[in-house]
Amino acid sequence: MPAMPASRTRMHYIAAVAWLTFTVSLASWWWIIGLSMPTRHRMFLWEGATFILVLVGGGVAILIAIRREDRRRQALEMFFMSFTHDLKTSLASVQLQAEGLRADQEDQPDPATRRPIDRLLQDVVRLQIQLENSLFVAQPDGRLLQERLDVVAAIERQREDWPRLGVDVHGSGTVLADARALDTVLRNVLQNAVLHGAATAVEIRVDRVPGDIVRLAIEDNGSGVDAASLAQLGEAFSRPSETSGTGMGLHVSSRLVARMGGAMRFGMAGDGLQVTIELPEAR
Repeated sequence: MPAMPASRTRMHYIAAVAWLTFTVSLASWWWIIGLSMPTRHRMFLWEGATFILVLVGGGVAILIAIRREDRRRQALEMFFMSFTHDLKTSLASVQLQAEGLRADQEDQPDPATRRPIDRLLQDVVRLQIQLENSLFVAQPDGRLLQERLDVVAAIERQREDWPRLGVDVHGSGTVLADARALDTVLRNVLQNAVLHGAATAVEIRVDRVPGDIVRLAIEDNGSGVDAASLAQLGEAFSRPSETSGTGMGLHVSSRLVARMGGAMRFGMAGDGLQVTIELPEAR
């Protein structure tokens, strides 16, 4: 459920008070004018008083409803923060233990003995990505920071999550973006290449383009998608194939890139998929 920021709640209070003040003032002015007329004083007296009481009662009811919604929002935010913190901690612990088991089995000659551990690590990473996507979906108006970020360093952070994926990076650049949001975008793109495209290698080119833009061209050697499905990438709940997920990963990524002042496009590079991400350059 989307959380309402505190600033928006304050604006709701201001709007309700302004509406109440305006309507009551207008009704009071009409009531006073009516009472000043030489006839029908009694009608204006009771009808005007009733009208003003209804307006005041409605305004108070709106303020009470806003207050209750604000308390409900605060309770949900507290629960959500506590739940996600505990879940992130548990997933990180599982990931560390699985990585330890994999390190112990690196010298095993039979790859089949390492396959369950690799699958466990992939599932943990997938859960972490889904959790991050859910957090961004639940807070569509959440604040994103404007930080100076090294694109290559952000890409290098993703290697640990995909040890079997070859990532080749060319070029460099510095962008203005939110570190957590950029990590989520990159993880979603790499997850899509591995899980849905069955890619084993990804090539990333980082270039500066006119307009103070840094462009990331991410190409994988996976199976790609057909032309009809390509046009639907980035849309929520789009399924290019039966093995595809809900499409929320690329959808969240597209929205995050747009909120950071950039753009995200999809195309084909040979048989694989190409994802182009453009973000403002940090000077």
